[in-house]
Amino acid sequence: MLKQTIALLVVVIAACIFITCKQANGHHTESHVLVSKYARPLTNIHFDYSAERMQRGKYLVNGVLRCFHCHAEADTTKAGWPPMEDRLGSGRLLFKTDSTHLYAPNISPDKETGAGNWTDDMFARALRNGIGHDGRALIAMPWWIYTDLSNEDLASVVVYLRSIPAIKNTIPPRLLSVQEEKALQNEPRDTNVKSVPQPDTSTVLAKGRYLVTIGECEGCHTAWYKRNPGFFGGGNVIANDDTDSVIVSANISPDITGIGAWDDETFIRIMRKGKGGILHHSMPWREFGNISDSDLKAILAALKTLTPVEHRIANGLKPTLCPICGEKHGYGDQNKRKPLVPVAFNANLYPRYVGSYDDPKHDATMIISTKDKKLWISVKELEGSPAMELIPIADDKFKADSFPSAVKFVKNNSGKATALIMYDLTTDTLLRTN
Repeated sequence: MLKQTIALLVVVIAACIFITCKQANGHHTESHVLVSKYARPLTNIHFDYSAERMQRGKYLVNGVLRCFHCHAEADTTKAGWPPMEDRLGSGRLLFKTDSTHLYAPNISPDKETGAGNWTDDMFARALRNGIGHDGRALIAMPWWIYTDLSNEDLASVVVYLRSIPAIKNTIPPRLLSVQEEKALQNEPRDTNVKSVPQPDTSTVLAKGRYLVTIGECEGCHTAWYKRNPGFFGGGNVIANDDTDSVIVSANISPDITGIGAWDDETFIRIMRKGKGGILHHSMPWREFGNISDSDLKAILAALKTLTPVEHRIANGLKPTLCPICGEKHGYGDQNKRKPLVPVAFNANLYPRYVGSYDDPKHDATMIISTKDKKLWISVKELEGSPAMELIPIADDKFKADSFPSAVKFVKNNSGKATALIMYDLTTDTLLRTN
């Protein structure tokens, strides 16, 4: 899950750069398509059709992957805004201002206006590398979500998408400023051909963790922008029209203020009915309602293993400033920040932890440094972001006030740290490289 975390944090910084470019460049825009500096060459990979792949792909696309939440017009007359059945894959406008137009492309098999001429690897590269069929870097496509999609599930998705009805629907090119477009094409992407074996889903918990990962529950249900109290702790603004109808994502950690008291029946009912239809359409509950009961139970089981985050959220109430996430939301001022309580620790030992901790699997590096007899953590990929002080909370275990996870150091016999453990949906071990 760490790579999704880093990718989402990068998006936050990119959004700030995006706004800065807007302010500096006004409305000077262009729709000229450039080619990403990091576009990997296409391969001749082909995904053979099978009934099993067809069935699996249909289940994934219309369920946990919710592809048509973006790539279809929504029926805004119905609760939850489900995708229109006769417009599946046709694409739509996602975001528009005077100077910025963003679209989800037509991915139906139409040869003139859709994906009918795309190769299988064009689909795969878009899903796993964030590179479009024409080589451009994609901006609205959450490609980092699908890097953990197994090879077989990826093949199933492509097989199914080729089977849906072709819809003739011309999607205009996106519109960005010259500077924004060039910056996007220079944004680093993985240039490798991804290969992800089928994960072990033999247990309920293992299956749930895989589904939570590819469903990207963490992305919406973590407060990334102002203050991060913890993974899955809610507080991410998903709708705000500058009125009292501010909507933030729910706390889905196993704390009592989150889903700690939920049972299988409650969770399934909410996914199927959207709290009686009042759940905001930004939460794709109409698509998640297509997930089987057994898979929904597995998802809940996985969520119940997370680190609890105390964070009360009540959308529908008048929004007030929340000290936990830094946003305004219902019940916000009822939350109280609890300061980290440090344990006694010998600061002279801090140099033993200093170094870079790298996990190639997740494309991330944590930098541990020491200054003023304090220990600090920063993310290498987020160059320029401030380091956060790590407070000792247990033996070799530390927590930063706005860092989403506690960290624990693994030491060798001489007392020097050799690895760093982070706690997310799974336990991630980052090996020390220097």
